[in-house]
Amino acid sequence: MSRFFFHASCTLLLLVGYALPAGGQHLPDGAEDWYLDTSDGVDLYVVEFGAATAPGDTVVVLHGGWGAEQSYLWPAVEPLASRYHFVFYDQRGSLRSPAPDSTVSLQRFVSDLEDLRSELGQERLTIFAHSMGSRLAYAYLRRHPGHVRRLALAGPLVPTGFDGGDKQKMRKARKQFVQWAEKREKAEVAEEGLDRESLSDRDSLSDREATADWRIGFAAGNIYHVERWRRMEGGRAFYNGDIAGLINQNTPDRLQANQFETLQTSEVPVRVIIGDHDLVDFGLVSWPAVADALENVEMTPLQNAGHNAWIDRLGTFNDALRRALRSSKE
Repeated sequence: MSRFFFHASCTLLLLVGYALPAGGQHLPDGAEDWYLDTSDGVDLYVVEFGAATAPGDTVVVLHGGWGAEQSYLWPAVEPLASRYHFVFYDQRGSLRSPAPDSTVSLQRFVSDLEDLRSELGQERLTIFAHSMGSRLAYAYLRRHPGHVRRLALAGPLVPTGFDGGDKQKMRKARKQFVQWAEKREKAEVAEEGLDRESLSDRDSLSDREATADWRIGFAAGNIYHVERWRRMEGGRAFYNGDIAGLINQNTPDRLQANQFETLQTSEVPVRVIIGDHDLVDFGLVSWPAVADALENVEMTPLQNAGHNAWIDRLGTFNDALRRALRSSKE
């Protein structure tokens, strides 16, 4: 089941202090990559591409995880690169940004984002966050409210401290999600001829076929159109499952508590884009109530879309993201 929850769950690289070369990977057209030297000496891998004509058109992107990396999000924003300048980075401890375990904490993540803001010369940040990246966005807004222009959140986690939802309905929705994902996974595995029960030898899948089987399972929880599983990127070596545990271990509870209050006391515009089959709020039983309770939050639901909604509804997702990022010129 862990593959279902890659982007919303929580082998740390041992090359601490050594900047891994980016050579050989395919970057988006016109992209530039570099390393941010943070205030404690950890190098964070950065990629930026696109155009910007006003301060609000530079968008810092926060990937999910904890422990994922940035490249799975490139396709989500590339159609908007002629209008916005996107800045991605691997959070510390993630793929290309190795860091000592003791430095992996939410407060350090916030400090890293502040270091990036300073390096970019942006007085205020426009932030696009996916999945667990929303937790970092909430924490940064709490610590640096004057340095945030707006938040665009895709598949975000419901802010901690919100008690206006129907808990029984939420528990039921989580069970329904698991059943829904498992059923679709089983059907797609059979469609691809990878169903072990139909094989004479239950161990007869080749490594290539076993990888395809894994990717179908990964897709089943993250996208509505599971038949598009070949488009799912990330997971496996691109995911460090230790990061969530390290953050919980190294972060004081007070820094993770009551994110709802942070949003409630802020005037920063918050725009939420979420599929109706998203694993973080399957069936949309929580986010509509959050949006109703907060004046600065607007929600755009996407029908027949999952956690990586751009794979399901690229055009609709891009239209929603364009509206979410829209700001007055300065």
